[in-house]
Amino acid sequence: MKKEEGVSKYKLNRIATEALRNAIRLHFDSILLYENGSFPSAFQLSVLALEEFSKANWVDHYIWTSETNEGYEDAEFEQGWLKLLYLHPAKQWNFVARETDDYSPNFVSLIQNRQLEEKKQNSIYVGLSRAKGKIDADSRISTPWRIKQKDARQVISIINDELLRICRRIEEDEFYFEGGKDMDDVFDYEIYKKILKWPHKSGLKNDGWRKRNLQRN
Repeated sequence: MKKEEGVSKYKLNRIATEALRNAIRLHFDSILLYENGSFPSAFQLSVLALEEFSKANWVDHYIWTSETNEGYEDAEFEQGWLKLLYLHPAKQWNFVARETDDYSPNFVSLIQNRQLEEKKQNSIYVGLSRAKGKIDADSRISTPWRIKQKDARQVISIINDELLRICRRIEEDEFYFEGGKDMDDVFDYEIYKKILKWPHKSGLKNDGWRKRNLQRN
């Protein structure tokens, strides 16, 4: 399908593929930091990996829906959508948005209330809390050392679970991504082996959460 205006199809495909490649790089870097006991930095990089992974999926979905439905949106709409790719909370929300029932409600709430973004910032900086655009002088001083091993392990695990799921789907069906070209090719055997080495599960996404959430609703 021809694209008349806005970002070229070539660039959209390139963004999707390179964002995915970058997400995997950040993921493996976060594991290195975790294995060396730097849990706050591991947490920060893992959340960044989540955001890049979400961006890759978002662009892939945009390409696929545009190609299979009524074509690409006009340049003005596309500009508004592109801006979302630069907003950290928006990318975090997109990570769970289409499958909220599959996740722990606490994790969904953490993202929805922008607490994951706050936690990411706290994993880097020392400072006081902010509320309604002001610095809360009475708040506790936040330091990166409040981010614990469990925090880093959970986020790393949820990314690893997603990457492993994609690898297995490609192994079974020979493809996973439906919009972005060359995205499946990012996953080679060496990456698959490295993903398999991570021994933990997040517990934040599984069929059990889906059953409980559907019963609750």
